[in-house]
Amino acid sequence: MRFDHILRRLDFSALSETERKRYINRMIRIVSVIEAQFPHVTRPEQIKLKHCQFFRNVWLPAHSASDATKKEYLRALGLIIRAAGRPETWMGALGVKTSTEQGGRPTKIGVKQSKKFYR
Repeated sequence: MRFDHILRRLDFSALSETERKRYINRMIRIVSVIEAQFPHVTRPEQIKLKHCQFFRNVWLPAHSASDATKKEYLRALGLIIRAAGRPETWMGALGVKTSTEQGGRPTKIGVKQSKKFYR
């Protein structure tokens, strides 16, 4: 599955090269798992909430032992959702919703809000 336009919408400028590669590799893994389980999903625009829930509820517990790794995968999944322009309610349904309370470290990765989605 090609998701170059999704990656173009993400701003990794505040990250080091190794962190950038790690996030991209996790996103590639997420998309490939969804594509392997659901062969009809061939483009990122076709990813639905049920596909993300499969990844979170079925694949992730079976293939990841560490809680830190699970959290990193969920952060990468949240970036895919935000970059694809999906509703914010998906984040809550997946348990990826960021805290609105004061404090904590803000994310270093931004999502470019552009109308030029496919260029």
